[in-house]
Amino acid sequence: MFRTDVQDYDVAVLGGGLAGMATAMRLQAAGRSTVVFEAHGHAGGCAGYYRRRGFSFDVGATTLVDFEPGGVGAELLDATGMAAVPGEALPGYRVWLPDRAVTLHRDPAAWRAERLRVLGDSDRHLRFWALLDGLAATFWRASRAGVRLPVRTPADAWHDLRAVGLRGLPAARHLNATMGGALRRYGLRGDVPLVALLSVLVEDTVHSSIDRAPLINAALGITIRGPG
Repeated sequence: MFRTDVQDYDVAVLGGGLAGMATAMRLQAAGRSTVVFEAHGHAGGCAGYYRRRGFSFDVGATTLVDFEPGGVGAELLDATGMAAVPGEALPGYRVWLPDRAVTLHRDPAAWRAERLRVLGDSDRHLRFWALLDGLAATFWRASRAGVRLPVRTPADAWHDLRAVGLRGLPAARHLNATMGGALRRYGLRGDVPLVALLSVLVEDTVHSSIDRAPLINAALGITIRGPG
């Protein structure tokens, strides 16, 4: 047990996640003495981890991007006097499957072309991706109004309907759908490369399996890696 007198510091930051640590870094770079309070045993927040029997397990975000010149991460390091992160600039998140590699380009047009070229461009594929793109666009807009996912109560449903608005109302019928259900609807649940890619992304962002992941959450998570 130890006690920190916050009166000894200019600013107290609550939470040692990425946002809290970045805030503290900027404050300290601006000459403000800063203390960070974190309820858990170590920093990281949504990008944290835990250890069991000698192994370390990620429990949130596992990829940091935009550390190339001009990127958000690079600007943070530069503004706080930290050295640049060495690395290779990539066009997007890369997934290596047993028989092919897929690049989830950050450029929307390049990502749309890549997934059709590598994973199939049949009518079923086109309609499946159109569904995901439409849901992601609708609910990214709604997220700015504080959409609540997953929906657990009637109050959550009413709040989300208002956040989505009339234009996005047709998307509300997918609130209880799963990614696996959507794949079955388009006859793609047996498409091994597509399911393998989606399984990686859904596990990484939603921390669930294909058949259990809520469709809307999965669509939003996938666009974080691709066109988002």
